[in-house]
Amino acid sequence: MEITSKFYLSLYPTDIKTIQKVIDKTLLLPEAKTVYALDCCAGEGEAIEFIGKEYKCRTFAVELDENRAKNAFDRKIDKVLNANALSGVRKSNHWVGINFLNPPYDLDAMGNRLEIEFIERWGLTTAIGGVLLLVINPSSADEEMAKKLQLQGYKPIISFYDPNNEDYKKFGQFFIVLHQQLPNFRSPIPKFLSLFENPLNIDDDIDFEKITIKTGGEPQMFKEIEIPRWKVDEHLAKSKLKKIFFDELRSANLLNSSIEHPNEGQAAILIASGALNKEVTLNNGDLVILKGTSTKVKSSVEQSDEKGNIDKVKIVDSYKTVVYGLNLTHGQFVKYE
Repeated sequence: MEITSKFYLSLYPTDIKTIQKVIDKTLLLPEAKTVYALDCCAGEGEAIEFIGKEYKCRTFAVELDENRAKNAFDRKIDKVLNANALSGVRKSNHWVGINFLNPPYDLDAMGNRLEIEFIERWGLTTAIGGVLLLVINPSSADEEMAKKLQLQGYKPIISFYDPNNEDYKKFGQFFIVLHQQLPNFRSPIPKFLSLFENPLNIDDDIDFEKITIKTGGEPQMFKEIEIPRWKVDEHLAKSKLKKIFFDELRSANLLNSSIEHPNEGQAAILIASGALNKEVTLNNGDLVILKGTSTKVKSSVEQSDEKGNIDKVKIVDSYKTVVYGLNLTHGQFVKYE
């Protein structure tokens, strides 16, 4: 699904001081253990970087915009994906201890509410015993949102607004803290709606028992479906892959004269791979640079007499075609034989 919302493409970062107030007021992090934290609408990564530094978390981020993702990539964040968070990421579920979600509040090209789409896809990422820190626009805090959170097994804990937060002053923005329970747990809808309608002032003296959260763990899957070209270029610049590729070419027996009797398949491969350093697009969309080589090999051919009996074996020369390729899309060196 293509996201065209101008709000999703715009940047509305959450105030760091407010994030710190919410976490300090509500959460107890396990001592001497690493909590896994995620921001799937990371912008330039300021919020998730702060969570990582302040609370010693292992941090993960997703950002659609290339320039903002590059800025986040340069921060102290363990893994940054530059992709459409709704359709461009392969991910595991239930591995995040602190799931910070400040979704876009608008409609996509199909008329679906983006904040609901993000809750449906990324709310499932919270580990059992972890928390979802959801930033809410009051106009979107309704029964439909409550039902989505209920179906994912969340227990609503508390909601806050920060009177000093500019987004609260302009839009009435507030936070709700949700504790992930077992998948079959269902909290009553009125409990969600009560927190939606009655957020507390985070600066007030509130009698509240903090939640001890689970750490989460390393995801089995968290990657872009298609790696951005700028990431490929950056990885290649830092790795020895390109040097290995050209070293292989220099040591190979490169063909510089015609083959006596190439078959149709050999001829097609050699023609297609004739220009080194020129990008070729494969049928699956991958960009590669190719170079064909050929080596002479000897093979035995059985020969029969007039009666069909094998009476001798002839050794003949044949040619084996090898194509070396550097896959620029996935950063892989390959050899086709």
